Amino acid sequence: MGYHKPINIAEIINQIRATSYECSDTRTDGWTGLGLKQDLHQIKWALDDALRRCPSFVGEDEWLREQEQKRLIEILKK
Repeated sequence: MGYHKPINIAEIINQIRATSYECSDTRTDGWTGLGLKQDLHQIKWALDDALRRCPSFVGEDEWLREQEQKRLIEILKK
């Protein structure tokens, strides 16, 4: 059986960004904003659990460091 990537990363990221935008919108009431933020927390917890279940791979630590550096540079540019 060949490799099958079961998720669409771009779509997931778009949904997370849209949820964050809606939650932060000043026109969003507190009740709705809280529900949206709770959704984001549930996604984070599910992702944290999934990552804990995954094994470590050769080169993973280096890749993570590179990604953290890229993120830091983007933050500093803003």
